Amino acid sequence: MNKFSTTMRSLPLFFSLACCALIASLHAAEPVDLGQGLGYLRVHSLADDQAEITKAAHSDHALVLDLRYAIANDESIAALRATLTQHASGTPLFVLVSPSTPPALANAAASELTLGPVGTVPTPKVIVHTDAATDRRAFNAHESGLALDALITGKIEKDRYDESSLMKDFKNGNIAAEPPAGPDPTKPGAPEKVPALTDRVLQRAVHLHRALLALRRPPAKP
Repeated sequence: MNKFSTTMRSLPLFFSLACCALIASLHAAEPVDLGQGLGYLRVHSLADDQAEITKAAHSDHALVLDLRYAIANDESIAALRATLTQHASGTPLFVLVSPSTPPALANAAASELTLGPVGTVPTPKVIVHTDAATDRRAFNAHESGLALDALITGKIEKDRYDESSLMKDFKNGNIAAEPPAGPDPTKPGAPEKVPALTDRVLQRAVHLHRALLALRRPPAKP
């Protein structure tokens, strides 16, 4: 058998090992630091990522747990429910869901502050006004290598409606506050703009976290 034949025979094994390594890397979840004590954990498979979920949920840092496109089975959902009942008291936990999240999985996280786009069932506590297709594109953009910072720093279409404005709404009990609608693009003379791709659901979780931090700060000394 010549070297060429040997190489050709080894190719299927090589690609199989490469695929296994890729899948393993997807499930080797580690929280991403979003700044100011907030971590972000993206879950692909609830069963495969359970150890990382447990570790992150039991830490004393605030956490965004992204379950929007996770796969799960009954056993892993039960494990998640048990984990969430034991996460550090008083530590903010934001759970991202979507229309693609299995309803049983979303229900398991219903005791936490859930956020999701329009059309998510069961209805999350905070409905973010973005459609499922746009949400998926934003999610996939990070999978393709776009940094999370680039996906959550998109400008909100109203000057000065930022974390400070959201904090005021949050303090008044309106955690689902939305910026006022911008110009109607269907009206004559409306400016044509191509909006930057923004992960609105994740962005809202970050803004809520910043608002909570601001509310907990001691008042400035006169």
